[in-house]
Amino acid sequence: MFPKERRKEILEIVNATGFATVDDLSKRFGVSVDSIRKDLKVLQLEGKIKREYGGALRLEPESAAAPDPAPSPTLESILADDEAKADAGRRAVAARAWLEINDGDAIFLGVSRTNAYLADLIAAGDKRLIVTTNMIDVLQRLAGNPKITALATGGYLNVLNNGFTGPACISLLEPLLFSKAFLGTCGVDLGTSAVLATTTDDGKVDDQVLKNASYRFLLADHEKFSIHSGYRWASISDFTAVITDSTDSNVLRAIAATGTPALC
Repeated sequence: MFPKERRKEILEIVNATGFATVDDLSKRFGVSVDSIRKDLKVLQLEGKIKREYGGALRLEPESAAAPDPAPSPTLESILADDEAKADAGRRAVAARAWLEINDGDAIFLGVSRTNAYLADLIAAGDKRLIVTTNMIDVLQRLAGNPKITALATGGYLNVLNNGFTGPACISLLEPLLFSKAFLGTCGVDLGTSAVLATTTDDGKVDDQVLKNASYRFLLADHEKFSIHSGYRWASISDFTAVITDSTDSNVLRAIAATGTPALC
């Protein structure tokens, strides 16, 4: 489903129910909460809904008629600003993850935009590595470095994240061993130490990787700690370390309480 079509359905849901939460919409459409938040921003800028904490309200007639007291920033500027902030966090996490990779490692890079940035660093480096991945973007970025031996898992292609998943993907992974694995997440619930995936298939693939890796790194930028919905496929304690750009003392204490160190 294209974003424009999804926003049309979101508007219908909000108008029919009066209120819809980000978490519920994320589950209904099978996309990340970040995607839903962007959809709601678009609908708000178009004057079709009113955003509230955690979701969106139906816009009542009097609200729709009320003039905006101040000029609103453009949709493009808001989305670009949000994306720039998110990318800064992902790049910081990728840079820290790069320090954990040594010449001769056999590593796994999971489906993650942070791993796409980590692949850029690997491609620009001079370390001789074997890199297995189920993410097409990672493969494309590694293609130009002759020191990198890249292996694609294959499997069912999830067009939403450009990554392979499903039973065929898991079957290929089963006999492979990795010195280090770098896995992303759609969110981390610090209250339960749950590491979340958008779909059960994605979670099952990452779970197989966890079993096969000697060192397991969770890549989680600061935004991931505000997301609490999804499929729980692991706990923080299942990882060797959490690599994050978060400087929130509460977040870092919660991670440390699981016995897993945070690398910043």
